[in-house]
Amino acid sequence: MNDRRAWAAVASFPPHPRNVRHARRITRTALAAWGATELVDSAEMVVSELVTNAMRYGSGPVDLTLALSETGLRVSVTDEGTTLPTAREAGADALGGRGLQIVRLLAESWDVVVRLTGKTVTCVLALDPKRADDAAPGTAADLTGLTAVTLSGEAGA
Repeated sequence: MNDRRAWAAVASFPPHPRNVRHARRITRTALAAWGATELVDSAEMVVSELVTNAMRYGSGPVDLTLALSETGLRVSVTDEGTTLPTAREAGADALGGRGLQIVRLLAESWDVVVRLTGKTVTCVLALDPKRADDAAPGTAADLTGLTAVTLSGEAGA
């Protein structure tokens, strides 16, 4: 990762299925620009799962926030729904139900914050696994001093 302060990108879009692809593209582009390409595959998978859940079980616009620090990437997805995410046991032939299991496997930690107008689901992906091992269990990266980029509007096809 380049020698710099932490970075952030924020996107807001309507809950349309094509915007899951848009969220993955934002993630891939931001991580490439920040020099953190080793996180792209895991981050795209986590973003895809969280944004899909926000669209399927939430309501209103979906907000995606990516924040990269020296130790990790924080991915936050906010929607206006009141249904809290719950991990399910999916059968071998089930077409869905594995989203939060995937997030648990890829993320160092994840949590849900209930807000007056909805919820935010956040997870942290470790940038350097050795640094993650040194951190206290369940702690997130230090994300102070962020440089923000805000993107909004409906995504193209």
